[in-house]
Amino acid sequence: MINLLLAVTLSTTWFIIFRLFRTFKVNIFPAVVINYCVCVLTGVVVFGWENTLGKLASASPWLVYALMLGAFFISTFYLTAYSIEKIGVTLTTVSAKISLVLTVFVNLFVLESASKSFDFFNYSGIFFAIVAIVLSSIQPKNNDNIAEKSFWWLPLVVFSLTALVDISISSIKAIYIQPEQSTLFTILTFASAASIGVVILSAQLVSKQVKMTQKEWIGGLALGVPNFFSLFYLLKTLEDFKNDGAFLFPIFNIAIILASSFIAVTLFKEKLSRLNVLGLILAIFSIFLIAYQEILRYL
Repeated sequence: MINLLLAVTLSTTWFIIFRLFRTFKVNIFPAVVINYCVCVLTGVVVFGWENTLGKLASASPWLVYALMLGAFFISTFYLTAYSIEKIGVTLTTVSAKISLVLTVFVNLFVLESASKSFDFFNYSGIFFAIVAIVLSSIQPKNNDNIAEKSFWWLPLVVFSLTALVDISISSIKAIYIQPEQSTLFTILTFASAASIGVVILSAQLVSKQVKMTQKEWIGGLALGVPNFFSLFYLLKTLEDFKNDGAFLFPIFNIAIILASSFIAVTLFKEKLSRLNVLGLILAIFSIFLIAYQEILRYL
C-alpha cells in the first residue's frame, strides 16, 4: 500500500509541475527531453552503477521491450501534445483516460493477471470509473475548437498509445521483470525515451524550431526525479498486487484524478463544474466497488 501511495503522489506531482510549466510559459518538449535524461541520472546516482547499468547483461531477455516502451513513452507524449493543439484539451484528455477500458480488458482476458475473480460489483466499479474519468475531464468552460475534421484520427491514436503504454508495463513486468530488475528496467526505459528525444530536439534546435532557455532546464530537472520514481514505485506496486493490472490501473488512475483535482482546487484555485464534482463522487464510489473485497478484509 505504501508503494501505491508513493506512485500516486509522485504521479500527481507531474500535475503540479506541468501546471507550473503553463504558468511560467516553459517550452514543454525540451523540458520533457531534459526530464528523461535526469531520470536516467537519478536512477544511476541513487542506486549506483553496479546495481543498475553494471548489470546490463542481465537485461538481455527483455532489453528490446524496455527500449520499445521508451519509444512509446515519448511518442505518446508528443502525439498527446499535438492532439491538444489540434483538437483541444477535453477530447484529448478523455481519449487518453478511457484507454483504461482496453488496459483492463487485456489484463483480465489476455494476460489473465487478475488475482481474484471479478464479480458484478467489480465490473460495475470499472464502468463507474470510466464514467467518472469522462465527467472529471470535462472543462467547466470549454473553449476547445476543432479546427479541421482531418484530425479525427488523433483521439484514436492517443487512446491506442496510452493503452499500449499501460498494457506494456503490466505485461512486461508480469512476464519478464524480476523484482531485483525493476530499477534497471526503469532506467533503460527512460534512456530509450531520452535518446529518441535528444535526436528530435537536436533537429529542432538546428532548424531553430525551438529555443532552450533556463526555464526549460529548471523544468526538466524538477520533473525528472519524481518522474523516475513514479514509474519505479508503479512497478513495485504491481509486485505488491501480484501483477494484477486489472485491479491496480483503475485504482491508480482514479486516485491520481482525485489527488490532482484536490490540488487544482486548493493550490491553484481552479473551479470545478457540477459535472466535475459528480465525476469525483463517482470516482470514490468506483474505488469501493472495485476493491470492496480487500476493504472488507481489513475491516
